[in-house]
Amino acid sequence: MKSKILLYIMVGGVLLTSCKDWMDINDNPNNPNTSVPTADLRLPSILAQFVDGYESAGTRGAILSQQLVSANNSANNWNLTQWNITSASINWPYQSWYVYCAVNIPDMLKAAEKVGANHYYGVGKVMWAWGFANLADMYGMVPYDEAFVGGNMTPKYDQGEYIYEKALQELNLGIEYLQKNQDPGAPELSKGDYLYSGDVQKWIKLAYGLKARMLNHLSKTNKYDPVEILANIDKAPKTVAESAIYQYQDDAVSTNVATISLQYSNNNTNRLSQLYLNYILNNYTGAPKGSNNVEDPRAPLLIPNIITGDSQSRTEGVNLATLSANGFPSSEPKYGALRPSSTSTGTWYTFKGAKGPLLTNSEMFFVKAEVYYKQGNKVQALQAYKDGIKANCDLLGVNSSAFLASSSVVQDANVLTLSHIMIQKYIALSYSPEMFNDVRRMDYCTDASGAYNEAQGIYKGFIRPNFAYSIAFPTQDLWPRRFNVPTYGIQYNYAQVIAADPDVSAVTYTAKPVFWDKK
Repeated sequence: MKSKILLYIMVGGVLLTSCKDWMDINDNPNNPNTSVPTADLRLPSILAQFVDGYESAGTRGAILSQQLVSANNSANNWNLTQWNITSASINWPYQSWYVYCAVNIPDMLKAAEKVGANHYYGVGKVMWAWGFANLADMYGMVPYDEAFVGGNMTPKYDQGEYIYEKALQELNLGIEYLQKNQDPGAPELSKGDYLYSGDVQKWIKLAYGLKARMLNHLSKTNKYDPVEILANIDKAPKTVAESAIYQYQDDAVSTNVATISLQYSNNNTNRLSQLYLNYILNNYTGAPKGSNNVEDPRAPLLIPNIITGDSQSRTEGVNLATLSANGFPSSEPKYGALRPSSTSTGTWYTFKGAKGPLLTNSEMFFVKAEVYYKQGNKVQALQAYKDGIKANCDLLGVNSSAFLASSSVVQDANVLTLSHIMIQKYIALSYSPEMFNDVRRMDYCTDASGAYNEAQGIYKGFIRPNFAYSIAFPTQDLWPRRFNVPTYGIQYNYAQVIAADPDVSAVTYTAKPVFWDKK
């Protein structure tokens, strides 16, 4: 590659410039800087780093949502199991976004704009909105306006409601640019797109799906608009092929540990909860029952079998009602490991070369079912509920016909409850940040007072652990409502943190609802 050399020639002589000016107008492509990489070179890393943070938020949310239980009582995951949501235990989703992902998006946008790569520009806007909205959901407030202002090491924190407004605007702008043609010579999106292989229409559907998801989060607020949610779902992914699913690599493809499944990486000592098994096995209060019960065909893929010699037996789930404050060792033989090995079959999500579902058609069906149910349209809610189950079975590659026709699935619209819908969504969105969003929106399994009430609650059997961290959750009506402020904010930017929300200093801060979770 050749360096750009600018030579000013004037009649009668040469215009001399200062050394500083001369260096400013030359780029050496062999030296690292922010202007050399083209948009197609930036996007793969942006996608990979986003998925890292997003799925890591999902693992942490899955522990707080009682799908996973830590078997290491001296580690951060054990803190989350007991609702001690320390800054250290939730650092990575924040760090992954700011340090490794989002910091590269503005430069990708500049590179795309420079050559008229409108599709890269649109994707950049979608990723920007997605990442910040996800952090707003988890932390409640994060730096946004001043996040990447050059030289500002103490950016102000913006509240989630403001970030949502900006993110929805960015999604609309992303859709606008994705619908444009690219300029001649601009790199094809397929060169850098490892999510959809350059399929612009799928990116547009993803953007509409993200809008539907975010708007549905507003179900407790006066901004909840079911008509708008359904309108966005109509343009969102409808098939597995249109879903946003990140494909990891296994050892047969690559030995690079950075390319293996995040859930494989994150679930070394975690085990499945009894609650999660009960939901999959249709063993909870109010579960559909009848003379034609059929086991969920996803069960063998979601629940590990313990391998002992030539025999196998299904793992037990960890019961948080009886688990002691001392936890349990990861070598406990009745709890099968999530990673596949010579002693465990593992799970669909935790193979090295597993898939990472980010936004699926199944989720969209369940959002539709929730909206229809709240509108009183139980017939369409029932159909969307069944469509959501089928879509998730299709993703996992199992035949759902017998199960969907059985008494293990609600068949009568008049019998369908919001609990049935949300518990099936809980299964379909395993290990997703959306689980933590949903259990908060639905107030766990509580009544209006915040007390556990299995008759009125949505997530039947979702209890406060008997060893819940009493300093942060001193009363029975307090439940996890957000991630704590990450260590970086506490140690290096505390003045801005406390200015944004003085409640950060309260020991019960993680019980404070984010903006869309307030009653």
